Amino acid sequence: MEKKSVAASILVIFLAIIFSVIGICFSAFVYGSTKIEVTKISLISASGISIYHDKELKNKASELKLSKMELGLKPATGELDPDSQIPSTITSDNSSEGYYSTIYVSTSQNFKIILKDILIETKKDKTSANEERKNIFVAIKDIENTTKSLEDNEIEIASFSDVSGTQELTFYVWLGSLASDALEGSKISFTLEFQIA
Repeated sequence: MEKKSVAASILVIFLAIIFSVIGICFSAFVYGSTKIEVTKISLISASGISIYHDKELKNKASELKLSKMELGLKPATGELDPDSQIPSTITSDNSSEGYYSTIYVSTSQNFKIILKDILIETKKDKTSANEERKNIFVAIKDIENTTKSLEDNEIEIASFSDVSGTQELTFYVWLGSLASDALEGSKISFTLEFQIA
């Protein structure tokens, strides 16, 4: 009896290992080719505007440190906030359906943030992927009227006046609920330029 029990246990362990290897291969090769990722958001700032990763203003930032999205972007499922137009599932925690990143801007001058240099790399039809830019959204947490799609080539996201002290800005990036599969496998990047207003 004991030999049969040991053999059954070994068989179960062996099968579990085989299925996990198959699952890992599937996610690496098959799912990896359909994942939608934001690979880089570069930061450029004018003279007199400094951008940092930390509150202590020690680590200068040249690109956003984006949250981890193991499964990539999927169309957001949350209800739109009537004021901010940000879906309820887009947050600055690990349960978010979109990317998020916080930076600290140090300046005493009025400034504005321009989104530009949008690039969508895809092995699918590039025209269809570029048409889907209208379903890729960016916003700044808790700042009104900053929810913008990437439809235009250059977009002013926000402007700041009467600036004093350090501004803490949390950016969100997500896919709208109407996004199609034309973006499957795409790698998205763009630049945020901080200009004197």
